[in-house]
Amino acid sequence: MLALTGATGFLGGRIASLACANGWRVRTLQRRPDVALDGVWEVVPGDLADGRALKRLVDGADVVIHNAGLVRARSPAAFMAANAVGTNAVARTVLAAGAPPFLLVSSLAASRPTVSPYAASKAVAEVGVRRILADHALAIIRPPAIYGPADGATKPMFQAMLKGFAPMPGPADARLAMIYVDDAASAVLAALDVASIAHPLFEMDDGAGGYNWSEICAAAEAAAGRRLRPIRLPMSLIRLVGALGDVGAGMSNSLGFQPPFLTSGKVSEMRAGDWIADPALSLPQWRAEVLLEAGFRRTLAWYREAG
Repeated sequence: MLALTGATGFLGGRIASLACANGWRVRTLQRRPDVALDGVWEVVPGDLADGRALKRLVDGADVVIHNAGLVRARSPAAFMAANAVGTNAVARTVLAAGAPPFLLVSSLAASRPTVSPYAASKAVAEVGVRRILADHALAIIRPPAIYGPADGATKPMFQAMLKGFAPMPGPADARLAMIYVDDAASAVLAALDVASIAHPLFEMDDGAGGYNWSEICAAAEAAAGRRLRPIRLPMSLIRLVGALGDVGAGMSNSLGFQPPFLTSGKVSEMRAGDWIADPALSLPQWRAEVLLEAGFRRTLAWYREAG
């Protein structure tokens, strides 16, 4: 039996689906228990702040995957509460339940904790988990940028492709590791087999070692089957949008809307240079199946079919 948080999210839904297909009984923690996920064995209503729900989630679990977290938040404190405090609560519950193997889905951003509040929260989460479960089987996996059908963060990029444009928002020579969502889910489940005390940390990508924006644009054109007009966004404009995003994030709670994805923290991540996985931390005996052009083609096809 596999206990899973964050199952209703972009990556979490793929993890749940793949685990069910591989014969796991999957139990999920969901703030919205009315969201049905095909094949899920049991749903525990609650969130990371609900101690009773966490206890029920991990009770009798053979493995626990903590995938829940925020990629957008109204403030740095909100990032820390969800991504660090929430993660530590799950880890303590796992320890109290006899410490079945535990896997934390972190982020490549955790390798640079000073870059943004999001990166800091993921790094603090990793430190907390390694302290709480220091003598138990543990895996921490850091995905890079994940893309694929129905992802809210990358949707604008694919919308632009379908209209004939290729946005290029980052530094031209910076390399960005990427991975298709189904491969990311596969890597998460593969990491369960290598959870250990001595070497718990892993990073992943699609095997290409990252792409610069010209390569990303070329893959987009090949996937779209047409020439795309590159749109290089000035960093001054991106910084302005990020500052406006900070204002929107601060107002989101009181006005009842989701915080924007593009804030000054995200702009700092975009300006930080290369974001590539460390080959020394790669998952043993695991390889991605979908490279960038094929992943773009699958994603564009999905958006076309979905209208």
